[in-house]
Amino acid sequence: MILSAKNRDLDFTISAPPSKSVYHRELIVRFLCGDKAHIEADPSDNNDIRATRACLRSLRDAKAGEEVILPCGESGSTLRFMIPVAAAFLLRKGSEIASKIVFTTEGRLFDRPVKELAEALVPHGITISKDDPSRSLIVTGSMTSGEYKIDGSVSSQYISGLLMALPLFSDKSSIEVTGGIKSARYIDLTVDALTKYSAAVTREGDTFYPSFGGYHGDVSGDFTVEGDWSNGAFLLCLERFSDIKVEGLDPSSKQGDKAIVDFLKFADANDSGSWDCSDTPDIAPYMAIVAPFLFDELTLTGIGRLRIKESDRVMAVREQLSAIGVRTEETEDTLTIYRAPSSSVTSPVKLLSYNDHRMAMCAVLIAVILKTDIDIDDIKCLDKSFPEFQEIIRRELIP
Repeated sequence: MILSAKNRDLDFTISAPPSKSVYHRELIVRFLCGDKAHIEADPSDNNDIRATRACLRSLRDAKAGEEVILPCGESGSTLRFMIPVAAAFLLRKGSEIASKIVFTTEGRLFDRPVKELAEALVPHGITISKDDPSRSLIVTGSMTSGEYKIDGSVSSQYISGLLMALPLFSDKSSIEVTGGIKSARYIDLTVDALTKYSAAVTREGDTFYPSFGGYHGDVSGDFTVEGDWSNGAFLLCLERFSDIKVEGLDPSSKQGDKAIVDFLKFADANDSGSWDCSDTPDIAPYMAIVAPFLFDELTLTGIGRLRIKESDRVMAVREQLSAIGVRTEETEDTLTIYRAPSSSVTSPVKLLSYNDHRMAMCAVLIAVILKTDIDIDDIKCLDKSFPEFQEIIRRELIP
């Protein structure tokens, strides 16, 4: 597919889509409060939100003693949130409903880590096993409350999942996080959602104490979800090199990805430097793609987790930048990017999406920044987080 930005000036106003991060949490917490009205499929959903709604419908429809299947698609958030939530809902000791829970996966999701979550659940009666032929995860056992201990250095989603699950128990539990907490702002979003629906969380150092005794929040009426700073970061990078205008982003949001604003201000004030991406891995690819046009040299640190996303995003970013002549260097946890050469690139530039929505957006950035043609294999992967942007691409960039 050819995306052409030659002799094209992007000039339109666009609103950021609803925040996936907030949406997942609101759907799950509201369901646990008794809201069944918002778990039906919505044609406007991106694939990740569609997966969470489908899993919640499976919980609703579970029959006593049966195997329950939760289709997670490619959504890491859905899988990591729903493992503890579904275990507490269906396998709570003394109130077991299901015989076992099967989490089906697509794409690279089966290969993404859940080891730390599995280790935290074993002392509390839950076993996670992997079925390689079906690329499914099997959850069995009888889940108990108590003192949970989990390594937080890999994913904050483990902690968020436990925070949403443990209020279902009738007695007190705690979550002690070891190894540091990655993407702490995402845990803040979970705590906000729980507090909003009367399931407050207290914290002492790196130990969390969720409320217990069930959910009692008021879920009468509708709810709205704020704009997404993850996709908003892409749009703001696009705005930097075009005449589009971005709306629908709350400057006071607790979403960590609003750090893109500070990053772009940093670029205005510096020709070189370093930027820590530990808490904002989802927007690091956009930072990497715009970096050679804003800096002489920039080192992104804390990028190790980019290798275990929908694609190996360190590899993918380096390949995309190499295709336009940009030199990069990597270590285990850093990526250094140098100024783009002044010479023009051969058009069209052949790029891969790697079946990764973030990398498809990076290809769009390259096309617009260089005002060139991009030959990309696929943009269907945008369905994962920003399906409506495909129509904009077709309208604005397809000859």
